[in-house]
Amino acid sequence: MVARATRRTGYTLIELAVVITIIAILAALAVPAMTQWMANARLKEAARQVADAFTLARENAIRTGDYQIVFFQKDMLGAALLSNGLPVPILTLDDGRPGTAGQNCRINAAKNQTAVNAQAGVNWGVVFANVRAPNDTGAGPWPTVTGSTFADPTGAGTTWVMFGPNGIPVGVTAACVAGQTGSGSGTIYISNPYRDYAISLSPLGGVYVSTWNQTAAPPAWRQ
Repeated sequence: MVARATRRTGYTLIELAVVITIIAILAALAVPAMTQWMANARLKEAARQVADAFTLARENAIRTGDYQIVFFQKDMLGAALLSNGLPVPILTLDDGRPGTAGQNCRINAAKNQTAVNAQAGVNWGVVFANVRAPNDTGAGPWPTVTGSTFADPTGAGTTWVMFGPNGIPVGVTAACVAGQTGSGSGTIYISNPYRDYAISLSPLGGVYVSTWNQTAAPPAWRQ
């Protein structure tokens, strides 16, 4: 009587080891790519938030007739920006009508404020770029420290810009002395270990976002 052949079921230890090794290799290749993708997504979102802060400040200035000040990193006294006691990278302040007693460029609880939450891994300044963005008409220095080229009427770099009631940005000193209409143009630069972004504000209040293309020949800003 011939014995019936039995069907093999299951896997051998060697087969399982090979599958586990393949999965481990694929995971090792995927994790860095996923990490970079997530970091770049957060950086892109941060750039959008900066652009939105400029746009909304301009719109609110026109709508209310009040000065609107966008602060980034620090206020005019050099203090870190806080919202509900927590540090924030961007804060927009409704500074009131021109010529009124409360219009003094100072942040206090009585004034309307809009804060932007920080994105993890996003830094001020640039990592790769070595020239200014195409729409950067700011008078401030190359943004190695403050991350911006905004300046006050004397040419000193600032961490703020003010929108007049007509929606046009103006440079303003730490003592709240405003410059001429259109003097508030400049650019904020932000980065992560993989990419640089530039968010530019034109003399008339237009907003432009550029990213540094490191793979171009030669490398250049791209809108």
